[in-house]
Amino acid sequence: MPITKRPFAGSLAAMEGDHWDAARIDRMLSFLAPDARYHVYAWEEPHVGRNAIRAEWIRQAPAFRDCQEEIVTIGSVGTTVYTERLDMMTINDQRVALHVAGVLDMDSNGKIALWRDYGDRKEVDTALGLNTTGDTRT
Repeated sequence: MPITKRPFAGSLAAMEGDHWDAARIDRMLSFLAPDARYHVYAWEEPHVGRNAIRAEWIRQAPAFRDCQEEIVTIGSVGTTVYTERLDMMTINDQRVALHVAGVLDMDSNGKIALWRDYGDRKEVDTALGLNTTGDTRT
């Protein structure tokens, strides 16, 4: 596996487990560049820097538990890593599996400098049993 893929695979492994506590979040952050940019959804403004990303992950942590990530496909071109993965977790006592595509840019030190995820909002709503009407494409 080229060096550009290892940090992402390591960061996913750090995410797995019962819940995200401070120690787990710090392990996840260790794979990111100090000035990394992280998009919860690719179209939203990024959280910039480890402190801002830490705050966002702490905010997200109570919402889910029992996280597992499966890399379906991974590839890279230059310093950009493309992933297809299946993120499995429990949200509000419901076990869900969500398809996610991620695009990451790596810095010269092999750290994740930019992380953007893409998912299908309709899949999320359906998995959680939310009532969706109308066109939910974004």
